Amino acid sequence: MTTRLFAILACGACLSAGAQDDPMETRVYNVESLTIPIQDSPGEFLGLTPEQGQPAVQEEAAEGFLDADTLVHLIRSNVAEDTWEDAAARISFAQGVLTVTNRKSVHEKIAAYLAYWRGVAGKLVAVDASFVRIDAALLAKIRAGGATDRPAAISPAQAKQILDAAREGNLAEILQTMRVTASSGQRVSLADTVKQAFVRDYDVQIATGAVALDPIMDVLAAGTALDVRPLIEPFGGAVTLEVRATVADLETMDPRKLKLAATVGGGVPNVGGEKAGLQPGAQGTMLLEAKIDLPKIARQAIRTTVTIRERETLLVAAGRRGDRSLVLLLTPAVIQPEEKPAPEPVFDERRLLRVYDVSPLTRATADFPGPRLDMPSAGTTMTGATFTLEEPGGVRVDIADLVELVRTRIAPDTWSNKRNFIAASPRGHLVVRQKPEVLQEIDRFLGSLLASRAVMITTEGILVGFRKGSRSEWEKEIPALGAGGYFVEPEKVERLLAEAAKGGSVRLIDRAEVTGFPQERVHVAHLREETFVADYDSQISTLAACRDPRVSILTTGFVFDVRPHFVSGADRIALDLRSAHASRDMTEIEEPSTGIGLLQVPRLAGMRWNARVTCVKDRYSVAAVQSRRAGNEVEDLVLFVRARGNVLK
Repeated sequence: MTTRLFAILACGACLSAGAQDDPMETRVYNVESLTIPIQDSPGEFLGLTPEQGQPAVQEEAAEGFLDADTLVHLIRSNVAEDTWEDAAARISFAQGVLTVTNRKSVHEKIAAYLAYWRGVAGKLVAVDASFVRIDAALLAKIRAGGATDRPAAISPAQAKQILDAAREGNLAEILQTMRVTASSGQRVSLADTVKQAFVRDYDVQIATGAVALDPIMDVLAAGTALDVRPLIEPFGGAVTLEVRATVADLETMDPRKLKLAATVGGGVPNVGGEKAGLQPGAQGTMLLEAKIDLPKIARQAIRTTVTIRERETLLVAAGRRGDRSLVLLLTPAVIQPEEKPAPEPVFDERRLLRVYDVSPLTRATADFPGPRLDMPSAGTTMTGATFTLEEPGGVRVDIADLVELVRTRIAPDTWSNKRNFIAASPRGHLVVRQKPEVLQEIDRFLGSLLASRAVMITTEGILVGFRKGSRSEWEKEIPALGAGGYFVEPEKVERLLAEAAKGGSVRLIDRAEVTGFPQERVHVAHLREETFVADYDSQISTLAACRDPRVSILTTGFVFDVRPHFVSGADRIALDLRSAHASRDMTEIEEPSTGIGLLQVPRLAGMRWNARVTCVKDRYSVAAVQSRRAGNEVEDLVLFVRARGNVLK
């Protein structure tokens, strides 16, 4: 009896000593960096801002790295799971702070676990961008030595060749270099712009027996802008970049004079400029003169999404700028703030909770439709290009289907156990609780699915014009130019381009290249925007009348808009082509006797291609053939298209 009593007392003393060594404590943990939404900062619009159709840029809130419920669940499941059954143990989240009550030893494990997650969430992506204007033949020569299965990738040696050529300044020049940093999933922007105020239009203010002109001021922005959303991918050290890049140059700011006839009752004294006043023989009529600015802007726009290996350079897109190619080179790098990031702790629990980033499979990819080049609607101030808004594309795999796929493929007999579960989180993650060996199987299975996501398609378009019936001569060398022809060898297209460079019977009208995801609509646009006096409205009041000018925007140029997809491996690619080319002539009418001064009448010569094109390996496809009259001559236009797969290795 005495011996048993001593044993009980000794056991109690040990428990008491253990409790004193590992007491219950309440601590708070700042987890804002894991849970608070990150602010998006979209870039500004460059060019002549349309009065309608272009939404205002606003800051948006991106989601945080983890939602609070998932974070709490991770800690309770992975860190000393049995201790949370203690009546005194607590964990709660509020305003970016975790409040935890548990043993001192458990707090040490929680601190180590949160340090690991802070290291994961704290990574930044630095994106280096170079806008380079380079001779097209030199660029083709430099790229010829690249990997055939990754035509958009630029090796360090190729990048050095481009930069060396730019330093020499004869065949290449660097227009702009930029670097911007962001958290994964955050949209950021950087712009180098010059803003110019100008007199865009006039409103006629009219009342009983009185007329006045009210100038309408506007501001245009020219320069270079990069708007990018980087995402660190969970496979192969890859980074996905959602790219919106623009280069805009103010070509001219043409000051012109408007002459507006105003009629008021009873004859009025001289008001307005030097020549304003009563006109001979026109009782009560005066001529108002006003200065208006008509700017012309050259603008290149790139809209696409690409995946690049970290610290690798990709030629994202190219378009024509003058007699050279304007290319955008992007290089992402993942920045880890800590020199030695905290490792993921090793847990002793029989079951663990794991979060899998499956967003590359489930994330919707944005579609970027290009502008539709057209004449402005008569009598309106609409722009000549119809700007379509960006649209969310379809997801590759529905996350609910992915959950079911894992349940049926990996350890299917174990999911009936209530301690095991799999669910989708709001952040595009899979949250899985399972035994460590099952989690390893899920790792391998999801890794194989994610690897299939690492593909892109590079699509190239070349628009060529054949002068003076020269197309029939070229048909001897390129049979595909004739009836029923389709596929063309690259070396024959290169000979066409060489002939165009000499200024002979063939001319290069425009060309473009863009890399994007399969099934994503992307575009490159080489545009010229200009304002013009399109119409006049009659403003009439008691004893007063005047003409009111209406100013519109005319957009011409080349839009290469494609949605490619794989048909048979990387050797056969189909694409939906929605592209256009437009040029203009402008006639001016100035007849003060009618009360109208400076009326501009544009004539738009445009071609639009909406077609399905099939491309095969190592060939161009003749996507369109069209004849048009240029003055007294007929010119044959041919659009060559090539699509090639890019596989991230």
